[in-house]
Amino acid sequence: LLNYFNYFKYNYKRIERIIMKKNIIFLFTLLILTSQIFALAGFGLNLNQSLYNVDKSSSALQVGGLEVGQIIQESFSNGYGAGGYLYIDAIPFIDLDLEGSFIVSPYDFKFTNQLAEPVEEKFAWAASSFYITAKKKLFQLKIPFLAKAKLTGGLGFNSHTSMPMINQKMLESVMGGASNLESGVLDPDLLVEYIAENTISTKGLHLQGGIQFKVLMFDSFLFYRHIIAQDIIPDKKGFGSLNLRLGMGF
Repeated sequence: LLNYFNYFKYNYKRIERIIMKKNIIFLFTLLILTSQIFALAGFGLNLNQSLYNVDKSSSALQVGGLEVGQIIQESFSNGYGAGGYLYIDAIPFIDLDLEGSFIVSPYDFKFTNQLAEPVEEKFAWAASSFYITAKKKLFQLKIPFLAKAKLTGGLGFNSHTSMPMINQKMLESVMGGASNLESGVLDPDLLVEYIAENTISTKGLHLQGGIQFKVLMFDSFLFYRHIIAQDIIPDKKGFGSLNLRLGMGF
């Protein structure tokens, strides 16, 4: 009986290992087939660095109708952000790409007058964007059933919403009126309300080009996009964007 039990135990483990090996082979084969045959869509995370420069500017600071100093916004450049994407390549001849993202740029500003030292503060400029792009494959390399890389180009439409820059009007709104500028205290709720009511919205076009790498079901993209949109960046007609995507294709 003991010999029978040991024989059964030995063969049970052997059968278990065989079944496990077959399951791994089956899943690996299924993964390859689904990535090659049914690669109709993909989604994932988009990381970006926007490329721009905003010049230093100044405006009068008034209290009681009298100019008492200057509001100086220091120059700043580039922004960093993240978002998500979804693409569909089941459409003949083109791929349809959808992306939503945001960017943030911190900047410094200060109040100056002739009677006191400048008061320096920090603030941030931010924008949210949505892109819809028609992409076309320009060139492709493949390792059958394992990986592929392709060069793509695209053209599309975009829409943006950005925050206003700090100025006299903002200060008056967030400190309870012009009469409170001298001794008032900033109200965070009024700041949020002001930004929500004074956002800048615009639409535009964009061109992009880059490389897509695909290994089994895992996707990555590296591409440059040039956006043509008036005043999404203060006093600019457009900006560039470097993008890295990590996701999955099905």
